[in-house]
Amino acid sequence: MTDPVQFMEENRQGVTIVHIVNQRLIEPQLSDDLTRRLCALIEGGTLSMLIDMGAVARISSVFFRSFIMAGKKANEKKARIAFCNLTPVIKEGFVITGLDKLFKIYESEGKALGELGER
Repeated sequence: MTDPVQFMEENRQGVTIVHIVNQRLIEPQLSDDLTRRLCALIEGGTLSMLIDMGAVARISSVFFRSFIMAGKKANEKKARIAFCNLTPVIKEGFVITGLDKLFKIYESEGKALGELGER
């Protein structure tokens, strides 16, 4: 059995920061786990979420679906999701799939908190 997606969560300046710890997000069964956990945070009242992908070196396209599903849940709850610390290859995947149009992408956590924390 594959270990679940590992992430650390913290709250700063009114923003829930999700630091994904896995270096590789490639096993399809993990995408459902990630979707459930991100949506649960939003259902639990998170209005502003920053997903830090700094540790992730490889990602399968199936995980983009997880982000889309979490984004739909965020829209329902009038919440927002943003990303930071994407590697160039992962950022390119966001651009190719159009996710850069759905989500704000920041170069660093500090820049993201500067904008997201203002809400």
